[in-house]
Amino acid sequence: MSRHNLSITSQILSVLPVFDAAARHGSFTRAARELGITQGAVSRRIQSLEEQLGLVLFSRQGKTLALTQDGLLLSQKAKNALKLVEDLEHELKGSVSGQLRIGTLPSLANLWLMQRIRGFTEAYPAISIDLVTIPADFSAGHKDPVNWDPSSVDVALTVGRGSWSALESHHICDEEMVLVCSQSLLGDAQPASLQDVLGLPRLIHSTRLGSWEYWAEAHKLSSYLPGDTSLSFEHFFMVLEAARQGLGLALLPSLLIEKDLAEGTLIEPVSARHMTGNAYYMVGSSAAWRRPAVAALRDHLAQVS
Repeated sequence: MSRHNLSITSQILSVLPVFDAAARHGSFTRAARELGITQGAVSRRIQSLEEQLGLVLFSRQGKTLALTQDGLLLSQKAKNALKLVEDLEHELKGSVSGQLRIGTLPSLANLWLMQRIRGFTEAYPAISIDLVTIPADFSAGHKDPVNWDPSSVDVALTVGRGSWSALESHHICDEEMVLVCSQSLLGDAQPASLQDVLGLPRLIHSTRLGSWEYWAEAHKLSSYLPGDTSLSFEHFFMVLEAARQGLGLALLPSLLIEKDLAEGTLIEPVSARHMTGNAYYMVGSSAAWRRPAVAALRDHLAQVS
């Protein structure tokens, strides 16, 4: 290869991180924010890359930015190239570095991961973390639908039964639901049994419809369970805050309320825990699990869980 061709190849390789960021975000502005450069610098580098390759990589319609077919192909190749460089750097330097894009459920991020991510960043300062939320679908029963885009994240933290098709999952912990409330909800009352508290308002998780019924069935209390109340919330972190405010009884996963129970913000009026059959997992492709940064996150969470 001539020196001229080597120079062009080097220039293309140098702009791949910029192109990859723009492709992932679908925005020059957000790519610039991630990379710590100006939007104009991102635009100029993408334009230069398009001129060198003789290809149009993005289609622009007003404020909308989308990859062309050529851009999509290059995006896939760029991800592979950047991961190869990251792995090589790890082998040569003996340290873990690069970007780690984590998809997670909103409540799991707010109430569990945020309490553990600082220790990870301190242990691996060369890893840049991009945290995004993913959806969950609890209407599929015992199935584990892949309702997020595995190619858009390196690893996902979600709940299910560990059988995501074509993906590899690593178990974090089983899901245990705990009956909790604020002491203010009880006042001076000291309930002696579950029947004593079931007349209190209940907080409903709207994406986990049926949770109260499953819990009541497990404790042989179905005949004592009143009809649904009007307090319904989309996410566990909303249910948790409502319980803290004394608005009603809540069924919450134990791993999300460890701090509240330890500090007395919430109490168990009567011990009535229930294993749902679900568990929390890290999920990703087999290629993702070969990345040192993903393996480092798995090992760190295993140590602090």
